[in-house]
Amino acid sequence: MNFGEYDWKFVKLGDGLKSVTLHALKYLVLPLLIVTILYAMTSQIEDASGFSDLFLQMRALVLLFGITLAALGFFKGAYPKGTYARLTFALAIAILAIFYAWSLLLDGRLQTEIADKMFELDIEQLFLLYLIGALFSLFMQLGEFIDHRRAWWERGKQVEPREKEDIKDHRWHHDFRLRYGSLSNGLKLSKSALFKYTIIPLAVIILIKAGLSSLEIDEIDDLVQSLDDVYYSALLLGIAIAALSFFKGFYPKGSFSRFIPAMAVVLLSMYWTWIVGLEGVFMMEGADVLTFTLDYTGILLLMVCATGLWGVYYAVELWVYRREWKEGGFKKDAFEGERKKDRKEKKRKVKKDKGPAPSEEEVRP
Repeated sequence: MNFGEYDWKFVKLGDGLKSVTLHALKYLVLPLLIVTILYAMTSQIEDASGFSDLFLQMRALVLLFGITLAALGFFKGAYPKGTYARLTFALAIAILAIFYAWSLLLDGRLQTEIADKMFELDIEQLFLLYLIGALFSLFMQLGEFIDHRRAWWERGKQVEPREKEDIKDHRWHHDFRLRYGSLSNGLKLSKSALFKYTIIPLAVIILIKAGLSSLEIDEIDDLVQSLDDVYYSALLLGIAIAALSFFKGFYPKGSFSRFIPAMAVVLLSMYWTWIVGLEGVFMMEGADVLTFTLDYTGILLLMVCATGLWGVYYAVELWVYRREWKEGGFKKDAFEGERKKDRKEKKRKVKKDKGPAPSEEEVRP
């Protein structure tokens, strides 16, 4: 480890202030606002005094962890990507955020209070879902460090820049070379897909089942069984979509290595929509006769077709970005900011070459 990278000369104050603002909103302001509102609501209800005491303790934890995470967020944003300094503070934030979430469970007292006053809810199972996403955030920091490390060396003249590849020698199957990939982008997109297709649906199902269990009605047993089937289907399909989404995010726009897994994600997403939508038919049976049936197959098919339109988008994306990606030197999407600067520079040169628009006197015969 090079401790010289912790030098204050590398700190960018503006970036640090932006980062501390975002971290303060995420870990301090919003949680504090939510806990304060819940405390104010429960403190007015006599039967909810146990909740109000818990929310009061949560508020102290939010202040402690929120201020600490916001302070660490300043240093994470202030140091450049690819440095050990940024990696250290980023990992500290990711790990501390996990302990932050775990502390809000108050050693199981929150779950006990919910069970006594409301219904049986497995909060530890919900925390496990959160933990999976939090671990992705942890690995994303390592991915960002790996993606930008060489660029940091090149700026410091520690290594020579890589020679630009010859476009003529590049074939479509070369798009799958690992050096074109971005670990941070791949993990970021995989995490997003995991939350969308697995974690959020599973959390909703857990909450619904907890609410139904408090009703103690035999007629809902079939509904609970359907929710269990959807639970395992969302789990398996969601994991598959998240795995393919990693490669979709790992490789840059304009590459076949991104286009192929992206199309696979679209197809799996269509099937996921159909399965989670209970194949367009919702039924609840009574003790002897059918009591309720809802057929929404047409609406669900429209949703499936709308999901399939993303395949058209990725085909257009390949066509639009391919030439730019090749002419730009086959850069990673981790350097998308540099690609945007290149596009702006090209537009500026084009306008400069055209020159100023002629005046009316010059145009007039």
